[in-house]
Amino acid sequence: MACRLALGTFVMAPFDFHALRLRLDERAFVEQAAAVVLPAVDSTSDYLRAQWPEQAAAGASWAVCVAQTQTAGRGRHGHHWRSETGSGLWFSCVVPVVPCTVEVAPPLSLVIASELIRVLNAVGFDIRLKWPNDLWCRDRKVGGLLVEQMGVGTARYWLIGVGINWLAPTHLPSDKTGVVPSVSGLFEEGELLSIDREALAEQLIMVAIHAARHPETWPESMRRANQWNALSGRRVQLWQAGEAGETGLAGDIKLNGELGFVSDTGDSRSIGGSTSVRLVQDKGC
Repeated sequence: MACRLALGTFVMAPFDFHALRLRLDERAFVEQAAAVVLPAVDSTSDYLRAQWPEQAAAGASWAVCVAQTQTAGRGRHGHHWRSETGSGLWFSCVVPVVPCTVEVAPPLSLVIASELIRVLNAVGFDIRLKWPNDLWCRDRKVGGLLVEQMGVGTARYWLIGVGINWLAPTHLPSDKTGVVPSVSGLFEEGELLSIDREALAEQLIMVAIHAARHPETWPESMRRANQWNALSGRRVQLWQAGEAGETGLAGDIKLNGELGFVSDTGDSRSIGGSTSVRLVQDKGC
């Protein structure tokens, strides 16, 4: 998939979107679903939001859209996600909402983040979970996801958007709080160059779809989530609606998806996903 030019430098072969499309077409045919790979789109999630009513009416069990580049990708709280051509995996999928019978249903975003990390770690990447749903490599963001719900008639569907950097984007703008995010790429240092990225992309897409369709697996995914916890025992600052808040120590990720937190004043509580968390020593996390 890549070759070294000199010590510490390398060139990655172009990602084979045609090969990925064939893989997804085969999956979609077997499962009566819909799959599309586009050269460019404003947002894979917005594309599916517009296309899904017709696909659902035709009997599709799920749908996925992959783009070579996005011009208006977005993350949590409306943050812009830079999606340069060939530099990462940008996809969204639509899956019918299946009732969750577990006593306390965790956020699907955390469940899927845990499953994506499980796949990436299994092939050799050292990826951690930065609560609530960022994928971290060397304390820098390498991926993220945004999970929404949408309705078509009386039916409800999960709309899941995922972005994972093969290489770190360049010239990032600052976020809404004036901070330029600290980002990385899976292949930033040239590790694991022999990995079949097309097969890995297919696996990441299908594990996200499978997780959304099988809520009975969510408790096990949440037990793994704390195993990947990148913040446990580290000093963090809470942010709410773009405003800086308390500092303290982050704790465990709980089965309901909340994060344990002990403030500098000794107040111990759990915080929910509407709160953002940043490492105190890393203003760009």
